[in-house]
Amino acid sequence: MRVFVTGGTGLVGSNVIKVASESYGASVFASRHSASTSVLDAEFFDMDIRDRDRVLGVLRQTKPDLVIHCAATVDTARLETDHQLGWCLMVEATEHLAAACRDVDAKLIFVSSDWVFDGNTPPFDERSIPAPVCYYGFLKVIGETIVRSSGIDYAIVRISAVYGVNWAFPHWEPEERVTGFGTLPNWMVKTLREGREVVEWTDYVNVAANPTLASDCADAMLSIYEKGLQGTFHCSGSKCVTRVELGKIVARTFGFDESRVRAARSDEMQRPDEILPIRSCLDVSTTEHALGRKIVPVETGMAIWKVQMEEKRLS
Repeated sequence: MRVFVTGGTGLVGSNVIKVASESYGASVFASRHSASTSVLDAEFFDMDIRDRDRVLGVLRQTKPDLVIHCAATVDTARLETDHQLGWCLMVEATEHLAAACRDVDAKLIFVSSDWVFDGNTPPFDERSIPAPVCYYGFLKVIGETIVRSSGIDYAIVRISAVYGVNWAFPHWEPEERVTGFGTLPNWMVKTLREGREVVEWTDYVNVAANPTLASDCADAMLSIYEKGLQGTFHCSGSKCVTRVELGKIVARTFGFDESRVRAARSDEMQRPDEILPIRSCLDVSTTEHALGRKIVPVETGMAIWKVQMEEKRLS
């Protein structure tokens, strides 16, 4: 198997590379936007996915069987004000990749998001109608539509609240707390280690989601290819939790006092500027049936993540 990964130095992309090379014996190629270094077992290409000719040229050179499109901007606040940036990165780039996959006869797995839904009537399954409330979700819906209508072999994989080890760099952790759930467990571990409280809001936006272990969703994507599956899949963690529940699970897993995780008082709850889904809980049962396995719930994922952190520390 030959696999090409866009966004190979990101959290999801680095896990796809590691799982593909170590568990599936794949030859892996990946893009990076700038000349960043990586310790992963993959051949990296400096490739701006907005450059149609460059995308086509690299895929013709590497001849992948599978392309997993992980690259995207996670600066959702900037997307709300810089629509052109998001359109170029997440719509036009997807068009380029779909066209290149058609040219080299590769399957395309498009990584989408729970934010394609409004969060008002959870849980959402693969047949639920998208109704994004933020520009990021809007762009993902357009990307999904492009892939579905491209005429190529494809899969759309929706993931949410991704946490885990970024294997691309020796030392990595999120610089700050995010408005959504993505990398929130990473930030919580860092905060608790520094002796500070984890204080989470219980209202406004994104108060519940399915925390997803990056390595588990990476394995699900590769399994989709191996099983020859096509369509839309929910490869998120199998359990939806609130922000406070997540914090307490993190504390228990890493040996911190759960009392250092609490809900914010009304005077502490500052309404975020971003508009995001309220409860973006996903139903993963149909995907689990298709994969023939369970997707790990957050408690199991946390335990695996703890082991992975030690593995990275010793490597």
